[in-house]
Amino acid sequence: MFTPPQSPLPNKRAFSPRPDVAEEPESTIGMPASPSDIVKRQIGRRTTRWAMLLVPLVVIFITVSTQYLTGPVAFDAFAKPPEPMSWEKLTMHGHGWTHHKREPAPAPQLASLTSTSTSGAPTPTTTNATPVPTVPSSPPDLPTPFPQPFDADITQNFSSISCFNFFSNMTNTPAFRTCRPLSLLLESSNTFIEAQNNLTLLNSLMWGTCNTNTAKDQCVSNMNWFADALQSACAQDIKDRNTMTLTTLTALQAYSVTRDAGCITDPTTNTYCYVNAVRNTNPSDSYFYQMPLGIGVPKTATPLCSACTRSVMGIYAAALEDPAQAPTLTGLKKTYSPAADLAVQQCGAGYAQVTTSGGVSMLRGLSGWTGALAVLLCSALLFAGP
Repeated sequence: MFTPPQSPLPNKRAFSPRPDVAEEPESTIGMPASPSDIVKRQIGRRTTRWAMLLVPLVVIFITVSTQYLTGPVAFDAFAKPPEPMSWEKLTMHGHGWTHHKREPAPAPQLASLTSTSTSGAPTPTTTNATPVPTVPSSPPDLPTPFPQPFDADITQNFSSISCFNFFSNMTNTPAFRTCRPLSLLLESSNTFIEAQNNLTLLNSLMWGTCNTNTAKDQCVSNMNWFADALQSACAQDIKDRNTMTLTTLTALQAYSVTRDAGCITDPTTNTYCYVNAVRNTNPSDSYFYQMPLGIGVPKTATPLCSACTRSVMGIYAAALEDPAQAPTLTGLKKTYSPAADLAVQQCGAGYAQVTTSGGVSMLRGLSGWTGALAVLLCSALLFAGP
């Protein structure tokens, strides 16, 4: 039998590392982490999540608390509540007062302001030759008695005797008379309106309304009390839309903001802006002072774009954003937006804050809370992650 020869074996080759290539280290891929490393990683992730959740919460808390403490509501919370009043307290020492003539609410008769223009292209100012007296540096001689609202016959066609008695009592109480309410003088004081023909007298009267012997805060409290009492005593007259009752209620509620606007001074001339307005023959800017009473600025008015009117509009905008004042400023809510639109159209963007009453505050509040909710949602999602 033929047997094939065996196949030759392959030559042995020696495999040795190349001398110029370093030996590669062993791979660590797939090796499990030690228990201590796992614990550290878990603690690190947990700490990061808590930080991402707590930091936004702290920021939100600081923001909200700061806005609260600096706002009017916070101060109202800390303020001592005013002592409840009654007719007995209000009429104390008030028997020496007498009624004066009253004239029905006149049409706006004031004139425009002449302060330096701040923006836009103002209409040329027309002024009288009479110089405007400066703000008194010391108490001037005030007329006695001081002009008061309803200085004509107060008898009206009241629907109820209780409302008539309310007006009679209010106009005879020192709590009302000593506050010299400009908001009511503008509409219902014949003596005050006549004083516009005498700038020296008007200047003294404005000083008197801005510097009452009764503190302003107390006067605001007094007028709020009268406004509440009027709504109770004159409920039937309000229902019947009695003009005198409705305009008086609006003016009582607008006491503070009207006083603030009327007491603005022009720092360049040291004069009352209101007195400056009366001297001018263009009545456009003067309408702005009666806005809190629900008397709007005519669409045909041509504001002079004065610094005074800009300040007046700033006071109104702030009042409408003040939760302590805005709810009762019914007259200003009705007149502000059209006046602001007109002022911006005539004087340029930024001259007045254009917004619906309370609109800016509402949008600002919504955007703030929306942002806060978004931060909380993102933080919650991160915290719920692996």
